[in-house]
Amino acid sequence: MSYEESNERKRSRRGFRTPLDIGMGLIYAAIGGMVIIFKSFGNMPINPILAYVLGGMMVVGGGARFYRGMKNVLQK
Repeated sequence: MSYEESNERKRSRRGFRTPLDIGMGLIYAAIGGMVIIFKSFGNMPINPILAYVLGGMMVVGGGARFYRGMKNVLQK
């Protein structure tokens, strides 16, 4: 595989991954916020401390994915 082919593959993967990172980041952050607000996961109520920890981790993880996707958009 030549250098040009390798470079083209990386660009095509980045083109697919960027919208995926942005979309999944927003979804993770939204679900994390919902867990914090409702303190339940579906029909299963959870301990409030666990809800804050789980929701906070999901919001931070979603924010990180969103940031990574936006960073790629702004680099182009």
